[in-house]
Amino acid sequence: MENTHSDVRKIQFTGRSTYILSLPKKWIEEMKLKAGDHVSISRTSNNSLSITTEQEKRLQDSINEVTTLVLIDDGPNTLKRKIVSIYLSGYNYINLKSKTGRIQPIQREAVREIVRRSLIGTEIIADSSDIITIQVLLTLPELSVNTAVRRMFLIASSMHRDVITALKEKNYEMANGVVKSDDEVDRFSLYILRNLVMATNNERILQEIGLKHPSDCLSYRATVKSIERVADHATRIAIKSMDNPDPVPVSIMEKLERLSNSSLEVLTSSVEAFLRRDYYLADKIADKSENVLSLEKELVRFLDSEENKIANAQNTNASIKLMLEDIRRTVEHASDIAESAMNQTVGEIVKIEKRLGVTF
Repeated sequence: MENTHSDVRKIQFTGRSTYILSLPKKWIEEMKLKAGDHVSISRTSNNSLSITTEQEKRLQDSINEVTTLVLIDDGPNTLKRKIVSIYLSGYNYINLKSKTGRIQPIQREAVREIVRRSLIGTEIIADSSDIITIQVLLTLPELSVNTAVRRMFLIASSMHRDVITALKEKNYEMANGVVKSDDEVDRFSLYILRNLVMATNNERILQEIGLKHPSDCLSYRATVKSIERVADHATRIAIKSMDNPDPVPVSIMEKLERLSNSSLEVLTSSVEAFLRRDYYLADKIADKSENVLSLEKELVRFLDSEENKIANAQNTNASIKLMLEDIRRTVEHASDIAESAMNQTVGEIVKIEKRLGVTF
């Protein structure tokens, strides 16, 4: 393990308002600096100062490029997973080079599909027989993490509302639209996760994407995955609604709508609590979640009642129970988001209470 040397330096005051601090000579020599050179000083999340040379800053800002081999037996899914992994690692240029000298047509189509469907801000800028180059064009400040999370949530919640409408009206076109919208949610998910990976390795990027502490990256990752799962459950309901030709009885549909609306209210509150860093709003989510789960149990009992078994086809009830499970999971994911909101803000609450003299 490399030893770190700590020097204690005395702050000096010069002129009327300037504080100065000398830099270690050895560090100056190692960095090949001289009098008149510029350095960047940035304040980190723990209030320490970071000194970066212009050369190092240019290196950090330079384009990260990687080249990976495409083997002749690499299937489309294998290639897609490799591209996603490299994208999440933060590289701006991704070169896919064939080991045999020619990329197979099915592999080339897989690259085009993953870029088109899953990777925000990417374009194929070179496409020849033996190499494909993907470039990430979107810069960090263009889309903050909070903005991306909110857009992701709006799409996922809209999917949930639309799928209930599609189920009620037996609207196959709307249900199919919900399935297609899942790709957009996945795109935002990968984009946010890429930024979080980069932010954990670079304090400046952490600040640029709008986060305060490196630990926030863990909370955001958990929240992003929860919203992604909400969209997945909406997609599953859409597929079930298209597979089941029988209409849902009005008496059941009314209860199903009420349950769906309640679950969306919990989800909306949890996301708002997370983005606004509102500990107290997040704390109320648990009680709301219990109320929604009670509605689900009530509907399950109704489906199991003897009267309802006679009135409705058994396969319809089975399909509805599977949909109920997806709605219940949506509420559980909302609770997870609220828990993330509390985890990332509890330290602030403790500080406020300490300042107000609250004792336990």
